[in-house]
Amino acid sequence: MKLAVSSDNHLDVNRIMSTRALHIQASWLLRHDIDYYLYAGDLYNNFGRTRRYFAALQRLVGERVQIYYVLGNHDMLSHASYQDVEHLADPMYLHNQYVDLPGTDWRLIGNNGWYDYSFSDYAQQPQRVAQWKKVYWVDAAIKQPMSDPQRMGLVLNQVEQQLTMAQAAGKKVIFLTHFAPRKALLSPKPSFVQSQRQLKTYQMINAMMGSERLGRLLEKAPHVKYVFYGHLHGIHDPLKAAHLVYLNQAVGVKKAKRTEWQYDKFAEQWEHRLKIIELNN
Repeated sequence: MKLAVSSDNHLDVNRIMSTRALHIQASWLLRHDIDYYLYAGDLYNNFGRTRRYFAALQRLVGERVQIYYVLGNHDMLSHASYQDVEHLADPMYLHNQYVDLPGTDWRLIGNNGWYDYSFSDYAQQPQRVAQWKKVYWVDAAIKQPMSDPQRMGLVLNQVEQQLTMAQAAGKKVIFLTHFAPRKALLSPKPSFVQSQRQLKTYQMINAMMGSERLGRLLEKAPHVKYVFYGHLHGIHDPLKAAHLVYLNQAVGVKKAKRTEWQYDKFAEQWEHRLKIIELNN
């Protein structure tokens, strides 16, 4: 059984036509006999477009490839109520859901994830971070009925319940999420970050990258073997911790003043960043 994982394609930011991306991805998945294509968030800055894209991709690959996805923060920026994000009835949408892979003892668990500021030096000043986010961070457009730490608490409860059920069923777990589960996964501080203002901005951005508590929860569960996460662009080497490995497959963005790709063409960058695993029973 062969799985391919991607995230952070940002097709709108990268100005990639949907029809072109669909052809590239469907053709590659079929040619390489992929059984499952997993996506860890940030396809469009629009929830509706993300949903329509995966529906179209599933039609193209038919029964030969099964697609599952979770959402990233960008997918939630437009046409995404909190209720929809939490409870969307879509068989491909894996947030707070699981799928047992037929003929194996593997279970795929998905959760969009969130953040609680624990990667930042301002972790103990949540109101200060929330105010900065409201003014400067793109996620300020995302509506939610609770604070970020509270939302992350909900995520942790959901994940803990899913892990408990998987352990009771004797399943090995592949976990799919968008936000980073460990501070150790972040890139080192850039050398140009020197002034007090730059240091503050750097720490505020780190606050929105993920949650250290999620990593601790996953590493306490010995049946979790693979954790796929996105959100962090650039190159992030696999990180082995306890009994699991963290893997990042973000494509990133290619813009005039911010180039995160290692290749010039989207098809090559997407393929280069894909993570492929083959599972035995």
